[in-house]
Amino acid sequence: MANSKKREQISDGVYVTTIHDKKFNVNTIGIRFISMVDEKKASAYSLVTRVLQMSNSKYTSRTKLTKELARLYGAGISQGVFRLGDCQAFYLGANCVCDRYALENEEITNSVTEILLDCIFSPSLENGIFNKSNFEIIKRELIENINNKINDKRGYAIDKALETVFKNEPAGIPLDGTVEVLEKLTCEEAYEEYKEMLKTSRIEITVSGGGEFEKTVELIKSRFIDLERDFTSIGFISSSPVKEKPAEVNERFDVLQCKMVLAFKTEIKDHEQLKLFSLMFGGLPSSKLFMNVREKLSLCYYCSANNISEKGVMLIDSGVESSNLNKAKDEILIQLDEMANGSFSDEELENAKTAVCSSLRSYNDTASGLATWWLTQLCVLNRDFSPEDAIKKFKSITREDIIEAAKSYKLDTIYIMSGNDKGGAE
Repeated sequence: MANSKKREQISDGVYVTTIHDKKFNVNTIGIRFISMVDEKKASAYSLVTRVLQMSNSKYTSRTKLTKELARLYGAGISQGVFRLGDCQAFYLGANCVCDRYALENEEITNSVTEILLDCIFSPSLENGIFNKSNFEIIKRELIENINNKINDKRGYAIDKALETVFKNEPAGIPLDGTVEVLEKLTCEEAYEEYKEMLKTSRIEITVSGGGEFEKTVELIKSRFIDLERDFTSIGFISSSPVKEKPAEVNERFDVLQCKMVLAFKTEIKDHEQLKLFSLMFGGLPSSKLFMNVREKLSLCYYCSANNISEKGVMLIDSGVESSNLNKAKDEILIQLDEMANGSFSDEELENAKTAVCSSLRSYNDTASGLATWWLTQLCVLNRDFSPEDAIKKFKSITREDIIEAAKSYKLDTIYIMSGNDKGGAE
């Protein structure tokens, strides 16, 4: 394998993973604060990571920070939040070209990393808390982003369905929190939550790329090793209990095209088995849902399957005319029964294996892709699995494994966003 990997624990609940491959022209540094959250913490942590990205004590505004990053050959600092089973990961990261491309032998990676670490450990403060002007700007932007999610009807329908699928579970908390909590969140409260995030989160740091970054890793260690910690171990894999009777939610919106999301749950925990089944069922142009529900019967504009294996959930989301809602739902269930009865060809199974193996190889194409891969394997799935190892596992999956997966899924939630009866692509 062309790339090399090293992982070490540097403090209580703080890990550094380095992935090096000379073929890359860039280095990426990713710092993830992973927590089990409630609605307030989800809102606060999401807001805090945005505030931290904006500035630090040296570059006290977004403009000043952006200007300095531009000087460092167009480096960038980014933030995000994503779900890992029942946990949420709040991300701050940086990317830059490798030092070998510097015109005057500058240590670009170290300089960019210092800026990123200052954003985390030395933010722009005013009277001992976040700069209020910066805080209010970012708070308003986040609230607007949450409110604007409704404009993406497909994504909004999935988010609303997940709230029901994972009701009373941490996985059901919106990633960015809620407008209601954010509106009440003060700058003082956010700063206290920031200190709590540093103290109690599991911290996963990845450094990946094609440059030499030993000094960068030592710099990161020096800032994290003495961090005050009060960390409690967290788990990522937890099946979501299936409801005794499928929950049904119907919301009306001014839409031309209805959105229907069906959620199924299983107790099977084999990541590759569930992934390959979902591809065969609704993740490829040759899948059962695409070929039958969409193409053959024309019951929907789109119909696809997505797998949340850490929670044992498969989501089927579709765009459907209101007159076809029941027909589409019934046909999706029929196709699931067909898979459970083994009504699929060896060619369909091999096509799915070919597709997933091709996708796995693409992780080796970017430094950030490899960092994401190893975070999932080492942190979430708790195994030392390379993309090549996963390819071998996928290739070993049998017809019987696919049938077992199909039989195991139980309908848990039906979410429908309904509108008028005119129909139309949306």
